[in-house]
Amino acid sequence: MNWDNVKLILKRELRDQARDRRTLFSVIGLPVLLYPLMGLMVLNVMQFRQAHPTRLRVIGLVELPSTPQLFESTVEKNEDDTETTTYQFAEELLKSAGVTSRFNIEVSEASVDATVVEQTARETLEAEKLDAIIYFPPGFRERMESFQNARKNQEEGAEGLPAPQLITKSSDERSKLAENRLKQILHSWRENLIQFNLEANDVPSQITDPFSIGTLDLSDKPLDTSSYLWAKIFPFIVVIWALTGAFYPAIDLCAGEKERGTLETLLSSPALRSEIVAGKLLAIMTFSIATSVLNLMSMGFTATFVMGQVGGEMAGKLNFGPPPIWSLGWLFLALIPMAALFSALALAIATMARSSKEGQYYLLPLLMLNLPLVVLPVLPDTELSFGTSLIPVSGMSFLLKTLMEGDYARAATYFVPVLAVTAFCIWIAIRWAIDQFNNESVLFRESERFNLKAWLRKVWRDRQPTPSPAGAFVMGIVLLALPHALSGYIQPELNGDGQLEAPQLVRYMLTNQIGLILLPVVVAALIFTRSVTKTFQLRLADRQALLGIPLAIALAICLHPFALYLRMLIQKSIPMSQDLQERLASMLGGTADLPIWAIFAMFAVLPAICEEFACRGFILSGMRHLGHKWAAISISAIFFGMLHGILQQSIPAAIFGLMIGFVAVQCRSLFPAIAFHMVHNSLVFAHGVITTETMKEHPWLNGLVWWVSDMPGEAGYNPFLVAIAALGAVVIVGVIARMPAELSVEERRQMALSHQGTYRASAPKREDGSPST
Repeated sequence: MNWDNVKLILKRELRDQARDRRTLFSVIGLPVLLYPLMGLMVLNVMQFRQAHPTRLRVIGLVELPSTPQLFESTVEKNEDDTETTTYQFAEELLKSAGVTSRFNIEVSEASVDATVVEQTARETLEAEKLDAIIYFPPGFRERMESFQNARKNQEEGAEGLPAPQLITKSSDERSKLAENRLKQILHSWRENLIQFNLEANDVPSQITDPFSIGTLDLSDKPLDTSSYLWAKIFPFIVVIWALTGAFYPAIDLCAGEKERGTLETLLSSPALRSEIVAGKLLAIMTFSIATSVLNLMSMGFTATFVMGQVGGEMAGKLNFGPPPIWSLGWLFLALIPMAALFSALALAIATMARSSKEGQYYLLPLLMLNLPLVVLPVLPDTELSFGTSLIPVSGMSFLLKTLMEGDYARAATYFVPVLAVTAFCIWIAIRWAIDQFNNESVLFRESERFNLKAWLRKVWRDRQPTPSPAGAFVMGIVLLALPHALSGYIQPELNGDGQLEAPQLVRYMLTNQIGLILLPVVVAALIFTRSVTKTFQLRLADRQALLGIPLAIALAICLHPFALYLRMLIQKSIPMSQDLQERLASMLGGTADLPIWAIFAMFAVLPAICEEFACRGFILSGMRHLGHKWAAISISAIFFGMLHGILQQSIPAAIFGLMIGFVAVQCRSLFPAIAFHMVHNSLVFAHGVITTETMKEHPWLNGLVWWVSDMPGEAGYNPFLVAIAALGAVVIVGVIARMPAELSVEERRQMALSHQGTYRASAPKREDGSPST
């Protein structure tokens, strides 16, 4: 790669974007002006917020005990020498309850029957526009006094006490707010009443509160509350603005150039396509980082200013101050890889767009796909671990959050896996963008009106022997969505013991594997392809296919111990929840009533056939049109892992899906993949039944198993045999790799383009740097 060409393209793109007033306004002007304007609007709107007094009626005031006081009365003299008594809650109660609201209290001192109050409460609240009613029933004061003298009269004190009632309307917002305030006040009054009763009966008040919980913070540097709040906010905001800040410049640099007709001029330059992508990528990263930093700074200072102006209880609870200076350093460390990742994704997606308007439509799906990954670190009870560090986007957000919280030991432990996963995703996104620029059918396709009838006719007329990449991707999404869409119809019912009976288990497996996996791909192959045989690679008479079956079986046997180690490592790193373990145990409870051959047929043979037809058949053959063998294998492996549904099963399934896809491509047949899958599942199930009792019944297993326990699935293999298996796996993989794999049309085309690029890069140049003729 010629970095001089990259530098020239970068300067060109930055200069063109700097001349565009709309781009400058969206990157610089909008964040500088938007958030202060929003802050001023919030301050102005807050002026219209009024704390309305709570309108309250108290019925049965005469039934209140004299001590402790719930209400304080004030007598005011009117002009006509009459006296008016007003009531308010006791000041001490309001302080202890933390209530600062005002109350307009109407009092009815007479004792009223409970049935009368219940019958007229609704009409009273609506007619007199009250927010709440507090009702003290007849006999409440008398019973309270008997409780206070419980030691002198235990029989009378033991009788039931009529309870006061707080009457509100939950459908009315003001009434609901009044209910919350009054509950706090009445709770404080009840606590005072308890203390008074204890003292009246010579019982120490400490009996209800014997001790208090002390806290000892052993942190060297206790975390400031404001820093903790910013640690929650920053990762979410960084990812959102890194994505949106990269997308709009990418649309202008790709789809915009298509519309302006300037892309052809750039492509005809001496620069390679990879150099063009690198220059555009660095330009998009520049705007992504600038947009994120400016938005975060403007948002932080505006929020600090607004909270300072608002003040009061909210600002004290949130402790919302300016972000710590040291957090900006961690922000930049996380922002650079995030900007690189989203810039590469935005560049590839914008290259696909025919116009700027179409490119803007792609922003929402990309944002929605990343939203769950962004929200995960914000959720409570989630932290950086080995499992979360392997999640793209989320891992970097978790790392930033951990660094801002000051937990440097945990951050250092998982820094390498987070960086490795992020770097791998960036490399994949960049390779995708380069492939898009190498595909002229993508670069120069024109906008066209959509007509459903014409599109269906075109799809039927232009069918290929194998599905298209888009068709394979859509089929993968359909296979993932069907079990969730039909879960209400296919979910089996458990018996009274919480176990799944054998007939229900068989019906569930047949429905899930045949009805939801095999049948959709077969129907899609019959409709959207010209050759079912080529789509599913149903070659058995081929020499490589026949040789591949025993090689695949031997490879599955050699890799079996390492599959168990991988599952054990994942289970320790990402432990399965107790609830999920119980659900799996209840689902598999029906296997106890099935013969051994039926268990192997359901859990080894049936999934091997159905899942391989779907993943290494339809999806893999469609993705081969991308022109990269390992890209097709990886995508089919990802869909294969996601089909398992449970994360602890999806990760090893995706990893071994890479090996199964490699076998299917090299052997040019689906049957070796089915054989590998079948043997792998069979060995996993067989290992799960090895226990101490099994070893006694089958002594020949002593040469195979090194140690065993009474728990199923905890047997360890002989290390010498494991070493032999590792050597055998390397040899078999080498043999399969030397098989001549059949290239698809797109792979042949990509190989030709790569040869042209090599010739172009090595061709003699003129003095001005252009290739000579």
